[in-house]
Amino acid sequence: MKRRYKIDYNQKVDCFAQLNHIKTDLIYGDLSFVTKPFISYVIPVYRRADLLEKTLESVLQQKKVDFEWDIVVVDNESGGENDTEKLIRKLKNARILYYRNQENIGVDGNYNRCIETARGKWIAMLHGDDLIMNDHLYEMGKLIRSKDVRKKRYPLAYICQRYLEFSDEEEVQLDRALAAQTNKKLGVMFLKDDKRKKLMRESQRKGILTGFFGAVPSFGTIMNRKIMIQEGGFNKDLGICEDIITPYKLAGKYGVYMAPKIMGYYRFQNNESMKKATVLKIYAAMVDFREYMYSKNIWAGIWGKIARDLLNKNLQNYCVGLSRYSDEKVKERELNAIYQPKKTRGLKLLAFRAVMGCFNIVHHSGGYCEMIENLVEIQEENIRNAVDKGEKIVIYGAGGVSKVVIPLLKSRYKKIQIISCVVSNPKDAHGNIKGIPICCIDDIESKKDRITVITATEIWQYQSEMNAVLKSKGLKSVINLL
Repeated sequence: MKRRYKIDYNQKVDCFAQLNHIKTDLIYGDLSFVTKPFISYVIPVYRRADLLEKTLESVLQQKKVDFEWDIVVVDNESGGENDTEKLIRKLKNARILYYRNQENIGVDGNYNRCIETARGKWIAMLHGDDLIMNDHLYEMGKLIRSKDVRKKRYPLAYICQRYLEFSDEEEVQLDRALAAQTNKKLGVMFLKDDKRKKLMRESQRKGILTGFFGAVPSFGTIMNRKIMIQEGGFNKDLGICEDIITPYKLAGKYGVYMAPKIMGYYRFQNNESMKKATVLKIYAAMVDFREYMYSKNIWAGIWGKIARDLLNKNLQNYCVGLSRYSDEKVKERELNAIYQPKKTRGLKLLAFRAVMGCFNIVHHSGGYCEMIENLVEIQEENIRNAVDKGEKIVIYGAGGVSKVVIPLLKSRYKKIQIISCVVSNPKDAHGNIKGIPICCIDDIESKKDRITVITATEIWQYQSEMNAVLKSKGLKSVINLL
């Protein structure tokens, strides 16, 4: 496949210098209240004050730490007093510094202006509709100052945040302990204490193998301010997905880690970024970026021959799901017009499965199994009750989570009766996982009064879809791991 755009994704441009002629004024706040912040929360905003209020509340509820920190809000709406300024003044919190650009400098420009304006050695970026856990500041401060980070060969530049999705209709629980106690869906996916300091350095090579690019600078993503300025900041010339590509660029020279536990929440809405035209641009840009990665060397090219179609099919599924919050749904055929994955078969498919199998071994050894084990522990009481009642257990899902969950359940509950794994698509209803047959969910409907279904997925979107199917079939005894 030929790339549409000849973009050098590793190019270095001083994007800060491009905006030196546009000034940013401090409208509200006292610089002397916090003189030397270690971490600055930066929030680029443009209107949407109603959403910003909850974002600021989640930041202001942070647990006590032993270092200074502040909040920097940079408003891209020029002119006189607006709703955002009224909100800031209403909150009357001296920790908040509110700035306003004299001109609208665009999304990328405002990202960079936030970096410039902040005074913290480290910056945690939020969008105006995100939320963070109340231990985000404590955990990130501890991680940055840990020996595991300080002794690394490469200086730490970026910590990609783990996050969960939610929509306007859902309530989120920001207190981790309370979320765990009440079996809430949020805030429970974290590693055991002995694994928490084990960091994954996301390299350019891993990006080629897994399709990983990075993480959007949002929901509390941590950046080293000095390094971000040295590297020129966020470059709009890299296309609509430049914010996702930034960690990839940094990973070539610095340490880029994935946070060891979920720290943020990404709110999906029916807004501009969810519109069909935007989602189609995102898909095209991500496909182009992959093609660039495949062209880097001979080994990347070979991997592109093997994995291109399958990885792009996964990307299509993501983009179709992304549009579910919009009035303009994206159809698979519209994505096929940009790039149509072919059916992979034979040696090509075997090679892909072999490489991904090796990756799964590495992925599991890095804490994946421990994460699933924590999710099972949260549902300990519910699972125990179902087993003691003699109910038969059905695992909804036939992927990586099920491969970890099944032997875990068998080792913990000696009397457990796992009768099958079920899938929604009849075409996938074949084979077995750890000796448990895979069948279609339609086949268990007649046994619905005697079974408990455990949804085995680590993706909230899939769990929501599973629950909708179970509800439509009248299956009420359900245990969600998320």
